[in-house]
Amino acid sequence: MKKILLLQLVLFSVLLTGCKEKYPLEEEPELIEINSEDFITMDMLDQYMERSDVQYVDLRNIDAKFNSGYIRFFESIPFFEYLDNRAFVRNGTYEFNADQIINEHIIKGIFDKEKAIFLYADGCVRSGYLRDVLYHLGYERVYILGGFYEYEGEYKVLGDGSFNLGTSSYLVHVANDGITYRLGATYDMTKSIIGLRIDIVDSDGISMRSENYSNTVNYNEQLTILEDYIVSQYTNLYTVHSYLSDDILDNYDDIDGYSLGFDQDLIALFGK
Repeated sequence: MKKILLLQLVLFSVLLTGCKEKYPLEEEPELIEINSEDFITMDMLDQYMERSDVQYVDLRNIDAKFNSGYIRFFESIPFFEYLDNRAFVRNGTYEFNADQIINEHIIKGIFDKEKAIFLYADGCVRSGYLRDVLYHLGYERVYILGGFYEYEGEYKVLGDGSFNLGTSSYLVHVANDGITYRLGATYDMTKSIIGLRIDIVDSDGISMRSENYSNTVNYNEQLTILEDYIVSQYTNLYTVHSYLSDDILDNYDDIDGYSLGFDQDLIALFGK
């Protein structure tokens, strides 16, 4: 009986050895070390994918992800639609200055300082600006991969070529006296204002821009002057609100022909 058991154990050991030789265990690929001085581009990206020590970031607008496509494992943190005018105010420039940061807690809450951060957008401009922001805040490993169009690797997912999230916004503020302030804005792809329409509706539902609404104030003319000024001078509603909220403003001489003034409810409309 003991001989039979011993023979069975020997045969079992042989079978196990044969299985290991026929189906060898796959070795984990060795991770490439990522150093602060490394230069990493789209054509190298696949070598660095699916790593827990890397934060993969797509800075394009949300609609670009579904229209043009995206790279798997990259999270969407839209530069124009989220970071711009919340974390920093550029006023149209891509030359970074530390004074442009208005809320560093947003940035530190989103970007992991312990990880290498891989950035891409449609090109390199947004990534370059954000890298300067992150460097200023003490991040050391931030990499500009390039534009999405440059990537031809195995993680690419194609878009539908037609998705559009929209390039407009509509804001409403109702004052305590029942007057309703409305604002419609249209934007270009950088989310800069290219069109603006302000309306003020009284408690009876009548627009103050209506012809002959007032014998003393031409609201349509005054609001048109204000709209044209804002579009020509400001890139976003945040800076407009800051301008209107400035306590030292006691006249409107810089807006040629404008005399309607900035009441608190109009200011509140731009701060929505």
